[in-house]
Amino acid sequence: MSKKWIFHVLVMVGLVFSPAASQAKTIFAVVGGMAGPFEQIGTWFKNGAQGAVEEINSSGGLLGDQVEFIVRDDECDPVKAKAIAEELAGLKVPFVMGHLCSDASIPASGIYEKNGIIAISPSSTNPALTDNGMSNIFRTTGRDDMQGFVLAEHILRNFKTKTLAIVYDPIIYSRGVVDVAKKFLNQAGKDEVLFEVAPEAPFDFSVLFDKIEEKKVQVVLYPAMPDQMAELVKQRKKRGLTFQLLGGDTFTNVILDKKDVRLLDGVQFSFPPDPAHDRRNKSIVKKYKAKGINPEAFTFYSYAAVQVWALAVRVAGTVNAAEVSKVLKSRKFDTVLGEISFDEKGDISNPGFVMYIYSKGKKYYFE
Repeated sequence: MSKKWIFHVLVMVGLVFSPAASQAKTIFAVVGGMAGPFEQIGTWFKNGAQGAVEEINSSGGLLGDQVEFIVRDDECDPVKAKAIAEELAGLKVPFVMGHLCSDASIPASGIYEKNGIIAISPSSTNPALTDNGMSNIFRTTGRDDMQGFVLAEHILRNFKTKTLAIVYDPIIYSRGVVDVAKKFLNQAGKDEVLFEVAPEAPFDFSVLFDKIEEKKVQVVLYPAMPDQMAELVKQRKKRGLTFQLLGGDTFTNVILDKKDVRLLDGVQFSFPPDPAHDRRNKSIVKKYKAKGINPEAFTFYSYAAVQVWALAVRVAGTVNAAEVSKVLKSRKFDTVLGEISFDEKGDISNPGFVMYIYSKGKKYYFE
């Protein structure tokens, strides 16, 4: 096996089948939640990775070889994430595009670091992912300390005189966002009248709604996971409540039956800027739409994760993690996100977060 960790098809029995069995390929992994409440995001992950792979292969491949990827579903579960990371380490995969959730990315990151694997997440926002001092871990999205600040600023600008409740799920992502938002809000003199953990499955919000009514809450900040949010808006309607609902980047993936889609109208949430609106990506958007794909949400952030890894590999002349990491942290790269770079922690220089709003079942920039 070469130092570039290039796999022959015979090594990948059970993972990849190709009639061109004699042709060496560079194979990486796309990892995240791929089914259930995460199915849509998983599709965005795969669409983004596929778009980048097609670009790489059409321009001569990577170090002369064609690129392919395998997919693993961690269900955003930390135990499964670690098991998948161990599997990929055993396969000596050079690069992982993932994971989706911070609760999965963080426990898997130590395994990637130990085994010389570059991991770039397009969606994990918790600061701990890159604050742990690892050299091979990166992200193409922003951090929750920025996302929490943007949400706090939005509340101060638009709802400063409204009674506020802060609600969170007992997971790293949700608690991370609200802790940052609460800190900035409280420092600015804006206190919440309620700070509550949300109910776990089967997501009965009646007790929480009782407290919201008692405290006459007008605005609720709740960075919920997609399933919880879908249940909350349905139960809110049945209860006849009309509080303003705010959330984080997970709100871009709330899935409802067609008859319930309008329940999201007015909901506001933070998410990175949409690269699909960048005129420089016009031809890429056109290619996606020709295939019946709407390249929204995490599609371009996944595309960029694969794209920037490949660009760094070409400069380094190897897929060796130490060499690729040095390149990633020392240069600027022209990507579908625009010009980006990474700091010593592995955090992206751009983008941050902006606010969106649901209207008539669709997502728009908040203005």
